[in-house]
Amino acid sequence: MKVKLKELAAAMRESDVRQSYVDIAQGKVILLDEDMGEEEALDHVFDIEDDWEHYIPVPNVIDDDLPAIMQGFAETCKREETKERLLEALKGPGAVARFYHQVKHLLLKKAWEDYLDERLVEIARDWCEENQLEYEDKER
Repeated sequence: MKVKLKELAAAMRESDVRQSYVDIAQGKVILLDEDMGEEEALDHVFDIEDDWEHYIPVPNVIDDDLPAIMQGFAETCKREETKERLLEALKGPGAVARFYHQVKHLLLKKAWEDYLDERLVEIARDWCEENQLEYEDKER
């Protein structure tokens, strides 16, 4: 079975707050439910870990890669003033909050969301290739 890149990218988008796994036998992305209680979530994780050779945990892409993705988005901006404002927002503590504020203020939310989605699909594709997982990308 093939992993659907869009599903994997969606799981990666929430990787800073929700753990997810790929069932390598079925090609399914398993995202722990938000409304799961702590005990239920632990039971689910233990079930997966008991059969660990069939599951691969999805990495925390948001904490690991978000600053670089934001920088990449800023650098794609054609207007120099917009690019400079976004790059300046990314300096120092509180960069993520400042970046999101600038995106909203500059009316770039749709462009940012589209860029983030595209990058997450690319990261999902690379991750599948690194882990030797077959994947399905309907947009290709």
